[in-house]
Amino acid sequence: IGSCDDVNVTVSIVINPLPNAGTPTPGTFCENELASNSPLNLLDQLSGEDAGGTWSDDNASGALSGDDLDLTALSIGTYNFTYTVTNSFSCTDSSTVTIAIVEAPESGTANTPVEFCEGTAPSTYNLFDLLEGEDQAGTWSDDDASGALTGDTVDLSSLSPATYNFTFDVDAIGSCDDVNVTVSIVINPLPNAGTPTPGTFCENELASNSPLNLLDQLSGEDAGGTWSDDNASGALSGDDLDLTALSIGTYNFTYTVTNSFSCTDSSTVTIAIVEAPESGTANAPAQLCLAAITSGQTFDLFDLLEDEDQLGTWNDDDTSGALTGNSVALDALGVGTYNFTFDVDAIGSCDDVNVTVSIVISETAAPTANATQAFCDSATVADLVATGDGTQWYIADTGGTALSTDASLTSGQTYYASQTDPTSGCESATRTAVTVTIYNSPNAGDFSTSAIISCNNNSSIDLFTGLDGSQDTGGTWSNDDNVGSLSGSTFDASGIAGGIYEFTYTVAATAPCSSDSITIQVTVEEPLNAGSDGAPLDLCSNNGTVDLFTALGGSPDSGGMWMPALTSGTGVFDPLVDAPGTYTYSLSNVCGTASSSIDVSVTMAPNAGSDDSITLCTSGASIDLFDLLGSDAQSGGTWMPALTSGTGVFDPAVDTADVYTYTVSATSPCANDAQASITVTVNETPTPTTSNNTPEFCAVDAPVVSNLDDFITSIGTIQWYEDAALTMPLTGTEALADGDYYATQTNSTGCASAQAVQLTVTINDAETPSLTDSNVEYCLNDGPTISTLSDNLTYNASIYDVVWYDAETGGSILSSSTAINNSTYYAALVDLNTGCESSMRLAVSPNTTACGKIKLPDGFSPNGDGTNDTYDVDNLAILYPNFEIEIYNRNGNVVYKGNASTPRFDGTANQSRVAVKGDLPVGVYFYIFKYNDGEHDPQQGRLYLSR
Repeated sequence: IGSCDDVNVTVSIVINPLPNAGTPTPGTFCENELASNSPLNLLDQLSGEDAGGTWSDDNASGALSGDDLDLTALSIGTYNFTYTVTNSFSCTDSSTVTIAIVEAPESGTANTPVEFCEGTAPSTYNLFDLLEGEDQAGTWSDDDASGALTGDTVDLSSLSPATYNFTFDVDAIGSCDDVNVTVSIVINPLPNAGTPTPGTFCENELASNSPLNLLDQLSGEDAGGTWSDDNASGALSGDDLDLTALSIGTYNFTYTVTNSFSCTDSSTVTIAIVEAPESGTANAPAQLCLAAITSGQTFDLFDLLEDEDQLGTWNDDDTSGALTGNSVALDALGVGTYNFTFDVDAIGSCDDVNVTVSIVISETAAPTANATQAFCDSATVADLVATGDGTQWYIADTGGTALSTDASLTSGQTYYASQTDPTSGCESATRTAVTVTIYNSPNAGDFSTSAIISCNNNSSIDLFTGLDGSQDTGGTWSNDDNVGSLSGSTFDASGIAGGIYEFTYTVAATAPCSSDSITIQVTVEEPLNAGSDGAPLDLCSNNGTVDLFTALGGSPDSGGMWMPALTSGTGVFDPLVDAPGTYTYSLSNVCGTASSSIDVSVTMAPNAGSDDSITLCTSGASIDLFDLLGSDAQSGGTWMPALTSGTGVFDPAVDTADVYTYTVSATSPCANDAQASITVTVNETPTPTTSNNTPEFCAVDAPVVSNLDDFITSIGTIQWYEDAALTMPLTGTEALADGDYYATQTNSTGCASAQAVQLTVTINDAETPSLTDSNVEYCLNDGPTISTLSDNLTYNASIYDVVWYDAETGGSILSSSTAINNSTYYAALVDLNTGCESSMRLAVSPNTTACGKIKLPDGFSPNGDGTNDTYDVDNLAILYPNFEIEIYNRNGNVVYKGNASTPRFDGTANQSRVAVKGDLPVGVYFYIFKYNDGEHDPQQGRLYLSR
């Protein structure tokens, strides 16, 4: 510079040598050889490489571990793995090894051999049904040369019992092949259910042939089978068939036998029950009376059979000559028994036994009886007497209707009797006459409604006053007890002893009636003795009961009444319940009334009540011990020891626990004072203690009064109060606030402590954070996080920390790296000193769609490599939910239309009028993108589709 210069300076540039990452050799593996080639050391795919390099998994396959590659973790496709080595000069070289996993054929896995029973296998069976996971491109071979194989199907219907094998050789794919797989089909032999022989039985031979063993109707059968009742007849039991349970018809019974291969064979036996003729069942012989048979009367013999077929011949067994066909002329028969036999016509080979019936002709004589019969008062037909069987009475000697047994008889009337033979049932044609006479019975009368009671000074007692007046006259009285004197119906009772005496009135009768009599009673009484007045009685109420009868003078008679009435219902006086006063004893009878009396006074005995006990708390209220003595205790007594109150009032705060005795003095004639005791026990509960007199809480935790229990050491139940005077109890659910709280404790006896422990509560709260800028917007594609939201909060970081939640209350804490979207997030501050959070959270709803006008990519590669396989922009549907896009080929034809709800363009057309179907050709395409957001105009552009 001008004449000024400086010394020259020399600098150096060093070119360092590169390391050698080696020359890569690509590897290709069939997908069914991966396990046998794993792990693959990727260094084996390089040559000339420097050691000490590292591998990178370029496609993030997750199969690489160091130099080793787990081929079994790769699916069909191409994967790149890059080896990078750095030398001491920090120079780097890389080589990429390409590993290709190519498709291999799959022979599949053979299933369990399928089994069929001989003759039941299908004519077309697809062998691929015996494989799992196979490629059905290959060739089947008939290993046993059964001749039943055609392609991949086999005709099993004509194969004999054996096991047949078929092998599948899958077609190779390129250089990849798979092992052959053999499947098996088993044809099992059938058992033998035998050859059936049908059976036919007449319906009247069923009992003699039952039970029928159905195995007798088979030949050549295998044992162990079972029978089925094909027509549900209900007659089958095991192998035996009860033929008697079958009606006419045909029945099938199938024998089914199953062998060890579960193959089944059946044979059906047919049993026919055919109709047989029915001779019928003979009824009891016909019993006919000779006298009742009319001229020309006939009898149909079929009336003596039940359930018969009336196709057959009758035989006159006794050659009576009265039989014509099935009709008998009854007027041609005399007294006797006649037999007739029926031979029913056969039906085919079935016949029935002959049946014999009988007709009996009988005659009966008249009964015997007394010609005259007498009765008393009244009689009915049932009272008439005749000797004979089945006697019946009539009002006439012939004809007419038999009289009812309860029909009344008339005196002087003649009645006629017949009898009926019990065997033949025939009534006698002649009747026996009986004349009836009826006499009246005498009447001695009935008892009068009032009894005869008289004093022993009465000399003229009329005994007829003891009867009701309905008696017949002319009877006689008898003195049954032979007392006093009796004249006719007049009784003289003068001077006789008191008692009950009997007298009988008798009226004589004409036979067959009986005499009548009645016995009455006469009560005779003597004058009564009530004794004399007793001396006055002065009683104490606790002296017990006194019988006043024993306090009367003289010798009173018992059985009298006391007035007023005593509680005992007798003369026993109870001073505890009966009132003092004059009590009169009296007796009364027909001779007059006698009485005597006694004065009674009562002095009440002292009553101090009953013993009791009570347990009190020192903090409890005072109590009057007199109330514990019971309702019967008398007032005015004295307490020992004396109480502070000077009365019976016990104050647990000042009086001591003890036994307190209450005494009531006695007044003459009562001698003993009364006492009762009250045992008083006093429980004292100590004041609870606390581990912290000044507990602190966080407002966000919503603490309640019961949370204070954690700071109390107690021997019982805690009760909290909000005032020192303990007049305002708390339930424990009240919200805590700054201030004082008081607690007592109650022990197991129910006593509360007299003093309370005091706790001073502090509720800490952190302030709610605020937004620095409420108008901040974000772009979802910039990856905003919870940390981004924290940057927009205003708070003192030296005092607080910030925490975010996904809910206004509760919820989960969000990490600072959590990505955000258009949801609402909630911020709270945490006081670094107290550890308390804000009780109120700040709600922040960020706008993450402020991304401006998006830039659409100029190309994509839908080749299935997981990168740019669709033409898309991150979060496109969120940023522009109403967008529409149309893509055109170079000819101007629409090949794709899409929006937020359709799949993105993947290189295939979704328009039906496009000539090219499937993958579109590589090349340039054009798009029109409509934002439809009210802000941006549609955007046009071009894109390149490569593969």
